[in-house]
Parts: sequence; C-alpha cells; structure tokens
Amino acid sequence: MISKFKFLAITAILLTSILACNNGPKKIEAMPLKQQSNTQKSSGIFSNESTNNPNKIGPVSSNMHKVKVNEILKTKKYLYLNVTENQDTFWVATRLMDIEVGKTYYYKGGLLKTNFESKDFNRTFDKIYLISGSLVAANHASSAGTKQSKASNSSKTKNTPKNITIKGSMKISELVKNAKKLEGKTVQISGVCTKINPEIMKRNWIHLDDGSNNGFDLVVTSDTFINEGTVATFKGTVTLNKDFGAGYKYDLIIENGVLIP
Repeated sequence: MISKFKFLAITAILLTSILACNNGPKKIEAMPLKQQSNTQKSSGIFSNESTNNPNKIGPVSSNMHKVKVNEILKTKKYLYLNVTENQDTFWVATRLMDIEVGKTYYYKGGLLKTNFESKDFNRTFDKIYLISGSLVAANHASSAGTKQSKASNSSKTKNTPKNITIKGSMKISELVKNAKKLEGKTVQISGVCTKINPEIMKRNWIHLDDGSNNGFDLVVTSDTFINEGTVATFKGTVTLNKDFGAGYKYDLIIENGVLIP
C-alpha cells in the first residue's frame, strides 16, 4: 500500500507536469491575409487601432526600417511588397497606399509571419512582415516648408481648402513670410489635416493647409492624433532647419503642437 506521504508526493509531481504543459509556448499558425483582416480589432494589424490611439506612440529606435521596393503585388485591399533592407531581401504586406517600385521608404515595426498563405496569388510566402502603419517615402519632407510641385498640387486640388480663418490663428502665408523673425516663438496655426504620419519618434507628424499659401505643406509635431480632413488649431514653437533623421528634415516646422479645442 502506498503511504500517505508517497501519495501526496506523486500528486504534486503530476500537478506540476500538467501546469508546465499548459503554460508552455503556443505556436502561432499563419493565416491568409483576408482572414487576418477579420481579426484586426484584436491584433491591430491592418487596422486603425494603433494609429488612432495616441497612447500607443512609441520611439523609433531599432523598429524603424529603411527599405527599397523591388516589386509590388496588389490586391483589392492590400499590397505585397518585395523590399531590400541593407543586404536582406524579403516581403512585407500592408494596406493600399501610393508606393512606387525603385523608391525608398521608411516603416516602423512589423509582425513576422512564416509560411504565410496568399489565396489571391495562390502562393505561400516563407517569410513576410505584416505592417499596420504607413510606409513613408524617404524624401517625404522635401516639399514640407516649400511650395508643392504642380503635379502634387493638381492631385490635391479637390482637397485643398479655399481659405480657413480661425480667430487668434496666424495665416500660414504670414508665418512663412516672417519665419526668421518668429523662430523660437509660440504661434497658433489652423488648417485642414491633409496628411498624418503617426507614432514616429514619439510624435505624430500633422500636415496642415489653410489655403493661404498656394499649397504650402506645413508640418506640426504633436502627441495628439487627428484624422485626415479634420480642421484643427494648434499652438506650437516655430523651428527652422530641423533634421530629426530618418528623412524627417524640415526648413520650417511647428514643434510640440498642442491641439486647441
């Protein structure tokens, strides 16, 4: 007959083994891109969950990638991009956006999936990174602080505001004209958000246009997220000739913008 002490010892060993099995690593199976989109609310992949939440702003650090696009495969909702970073060539998947072969882009993060099945192209990717944020062109800041090119202006004519006037706000044209005198000072600026690059280097990069300076692309950095198309007012510091790195270089920029209700 097994003694009471031996019985308790065997029971403890069995319980420990069961708990160890339950707490072991779980294997994540790859799923098709379409199926992945159905789970976007919980995962944040291919959704606005990460970009619409200002509390999720994080540093760029080693999560920032600089890649050159070699090939583009397009579906109705997503892009598959073959890219090269340094000497490594791999695939990434992201939402539909304006991307061109041969150009260089930055992106943050990326969720690695292996043996990823794409039913759209009837192929399996050995390795692919799912990107929930936007890819930003390496020269994206080249027109900020200057007038947009004619081609750029023609593409945004419908979205360009005629003339936005908010009490207490300086016109962007006035800011540009007096930029040197206003350097280091706090100003209030209003305009339509024509573009936003969120969660980069602990900042949201908000492009404003009030229609006063013929397509001038003024950028405001802020810890507040707003949607494109929103008319917003910010107070911030005028900064000239600022280079943040990673392609974020500006002749004129408003830093530490605070959203005014």
